[in-house]
Amino acid sequence: MKRRWKRLGLLLTVSACTVGSGPDGRFAVGDGDASDSSGAAANTDPGPTDGDGGSSTGEPDGSEDPAAEYIEEAKREFPTYLDLHEKVVTRSCSPAGGVCHNEKEYPDLHTPQTMLAQLEAPCNLAEADPLNLFSGCEPVGDRLRFTTGGNLMFTTEVAYVDINTDMMGVVHAVVYLRDPIPNAMDMPGQFESIAIERETTAGMLTVGAVDNAISYAPGVDALEVNDYPNLPTAVKTLLETEIRAGDPNRDGEFGGEDPYRLLLPGNPWKSYLLQRLQGNVPGSPMPLANQPLSSAEIIAIACWIEGASEPEGQGPYASIDYAGCQYAAEFGETPTDSGSKFSEHVQPILDVRCATAGCHGELAPAAGLDLTQGSSYDNLMLPSSQNPDVPRVTPGNPTNSYLITKLTGNGISGMQMPLGALPLTANEIEVIRAWISYGAPDD
Repeated sequence: MKRRWKRLGLLLTVSACTVGSGPDGRFAVGDGDASDSSGAAANTDPGPTDGDGGSSTGEPDGSEDPAAEYIEEAKREFPTYLDLHEKVVTRSCSPAGGVCHNEKEYPDLHTPQTMLAQLEAPCNLAEADPLNLFSGCEPVGDRLRFTTGGNLMFTTEVAYVDINTDMMGVVHAVVYLRDPIPNAMDMPGQFESIAIERETTAGMLTVGAVDNAISYAPGVDALEVNDYPNLPTAVKTLLETEIRAGDPNRDGEFGGEDPYRLLLPGNPWKSYLLQRLQGNVPGSPMPLANQPLSSAEIIAIACWIEGASEPEGQGPYASIDYAGCQYAAEFGETPTDSGSKFSEHVQPILDVRCATAGCHGELAPAAGLDLTQGSSYDNLMLPSSQNPDVPRVTPGNPTNSYLITKLTGNGISGMQMPLGALPLTANEIEVIRAWISYGAPDD
């Protein structure tokens, strides 16, 4: 039986609400309109278009199976990893002059060999500010264990360590934990001790200890490190730099159990580089200053990542196995449980927010853009008239889909949609983004 990728963050749980005739598990949507930069209601690119969408980044002309044409284009243009790097990575990630991902900027993608070195590499851990880390890239945190007191049987993961200076100039240190401490201190006022441990391939190793300086309250997921300025240097170093935090971005999510990798051989959905190119993870859409990737280029990268699970797929001259590529086989299909099928989830959002009278309804649609059921899909596959270099929808790549930029207001011409009404919610945008990521099928 064919296995389907489970995509963290894109398999959505949708809330039941009434859209049209009754409850059907669709997203609850707002009550606002949309309008274009000319004042007419709109949700996406407002202008009429006489284009045919036949560019490499748009819908192939006259195809009964657009996904098949994208795959054929990928086979033709990128038969090997070297072709992929020279034609796509060099153009988009490491252009002449080395202004992007060169040897001085993580990750180094400027040669085929340096990109191959990123297979299995940690993702996003070079961020100067840990608050910018993507939760899916967070490492497994160190374990905290009490060595004195009434919680000797309790262990938990370290979330993060907060060291700050109060208004009186006194330095404080607090260790935040994944789980609340179950029991009270044996003797209030008598500080306790902890050990910090790390699981390795050689077993559990002790990273360090804090002796006779710990206080806490039961049921709280934090403990105080007392008299921090007078602690031994080794303890300060442990708390400030050596402890591996499991939630460094402090959002309450721990990604270390099934982490993304920069490039995870065999799994494009957990490969941070590809997901960043598609705009499926937080951060500025990539590439920042170059043309986004086409549908065929996305397929080529995904299939190369899948093939890199085998040693023969990890060399510069490796052939890309499109015939055995699950990503390619499923491109243009939306999983039933995704919450992002066009007919069941995307169209209802368009119905409520866009395809209304005086906006993008069937009668005299604003700027000629009809987003009613039966017309919206074909119109979304046409080129954008405001920005003809960016299609309204590029299957497989939300970053290169003008529909997403119009809804988010990032890098658009004209105004964010809907004009004069509340923007779409994060869940509504994620429904549309996920549908595009699956290949924007007309289901």
